[in-house]
Parts: sequence; C-alpha cells; structure tokens
Amino acid sequence: MKRLANGLGVLAATALGLTALFTGPAAAKDPTIKEVMARLHKGANCPLILVKKELQGAQVDWDDVQKTSKEFVVLGGALAKNNPPRGARDSWTKLTRQYLEAAQALDAAAKKKDKTAALAAQAKLAGSCASCHKAHRD
Repeated sequence: MKRLANGLGVLAATALGLTALFTGPAAAKDPTIKEVMARLHKGANCPLILVKKELQGAQVDWDDVQKTSKEFVVLGGALAKNNPPRGARDSWTKLTRQYLEAAQALDAAAKKKDKTAALAAQAKLAGSCASCHKAHRD
C-alpha cells in the first residue's frame, strides 16, 4: 500500500510539473490594450516619460533604461494580439508593428548604451500615440 501511495504521489508530482511546463507563463493571458496603456503610458510618471527624463540626464542609469525598454518590447508585442476597439485590422497590425519596432529599437539602443539612438527611439514611441488613437481608440 505504501509503495502504491508513493507511486501515485510521484505520478501526481510529475503531472503537475508537466502541467506547469505547458501552461506556465507562455499560456498566461495576454494583457489588454487598456492594461498596456495603463502600465506604459498613463500619468505624469509613466515609463515613457521617465525613460525620456533618464536619457536626457547627465548620467544615465542604463540598467533602469534596459529594464523599462524590455517591458516596452514585451507589452508592445502583446498589443498586436488584441483586436482594435474600432477601425480596420490592417491598420491596427501596421501601427502595432511600428510601435513594436520602436520599442525594439529602444531596447537595442539601451543594451548598447547609445543615448542618441535611445532618445530617437523613445521619441518615435511617443510620436506613435496620436495616429493609433485617431484610428483605433474608442
């Protein structure tokens, strides 16, 4: 009986491990548009503005900029997985791709510690708001 109980315990642990492997973070629900915007673009102290301020400073905390730029890449990639609240899907695909490309450029510049390129990518991210909102925001 003890061996059967131990065997079932091992089997259950293996099943849980495999479940976690196949349903872990990758299986998590993608953030909504609202969640992405709230995290990256809302308020006076949003990451988009804070990165700009950090990059404009005399001493750049590259670790902080890299952490934030990575978040832009991850959440920017999630935008395209959502359906646009209004407007054409083709436009949504194009604009979210441009947003992701700017986020990736910011991330690459941050990794290289290239202040000029990082500022240009941040400006491109910031400049993408109006066209997307005009076409797709409720």
